[in-house]
Amino acid sequence: MEGSWDGSLDTGSQSDDRFRLKRTHIEPIYDAFVCPLTKQVMRDHVTLENGQSYEREAIEKWLKECKESGRNEAAQLDIAHRSLTPGSSEQDVLKALKYIQHICQKSRSNRHFIRSVDLIPITVNMLKSISRRVRCKTLETLCIVAEEDAYNKEVIAEGDTIRAIMKFLSHEQSKEREEAMSLLYELSKSKALCEKIGDVNGAILILVGMTSSNSENVLTVEKAKEMCNIWLKMEDFSLFSLSYLKSMLYQSMLGGSKEQSSLPD
Repeated sequence: MEGSWDGSLDTGSQSDDRFRLKRTHIEPIYDAFVCPLTKQVMRDHVTLENGQSYEREAIEKWLKECKESGRNEAAQLDIAHRSLTPGSSEQDVLKALKYIQHICQKSRSNRHFIRSVDLIPITVNMLKSISRRVRCKTLETLCIVAEEDAYNKEVIAEGDTIRAIMKFLSHEQSKEREEAMSLLYELSKSKALCEKIGDVNGAILILVGMTSSNSENVLTVEKAKEMCNIWLKMEDFSLFSLSYLKSMLYQSMLGGSKEQSSLPD
């Protein structure tokens, strides 16, 4: 693997070329006028090679700050991008995921940048890894990527991702269940995604079962309870799902709930 994760990597043109700027036309959609970093309408916009537009001053300032800090984030992200592939070693993937966590925790603008360089979909793809360590770290990383960012939540939840995350609640490894529950809880802070989670076949039964489980981590149980409470308060939650949820909670209180250990295929 080229480069390193200790801040001493080569910051030459090979890594920077991936993120070089060029002028672009304005898209006919309003969102395309708004800079992801400043959240303001752009007056002098440029774009990265992946097509994401930014206010020139904002993105140049971001890149300058990265270089002045002694860690070329653009180059590091390039390494992370190339590391998150099925052919990479477990060690390289774990290092890439750890770096994504690090940069997202530094600032909110970094979380925007993670999305703009398309790191979220390839990170989600790591949930399919045969390595339990990689799967756990991926769930943990996605939770951090999703924090306080509605757009990142939406990207994470695209396709069949929520169902894939739900399946981790059936795994024997408690660490995977805990990380999956934390991610679902973070995603549920979006009303639309909370409803989407509840619409997954078998999801309500599994979460209700977790609320009355004595074998789960206390925080995991509390998150499951909070999600059930959110569903109960949602005015536009489907009547069928709401009725089913109330029925399952009632059975759980009576101690008669038949816990389902996995989602139906």
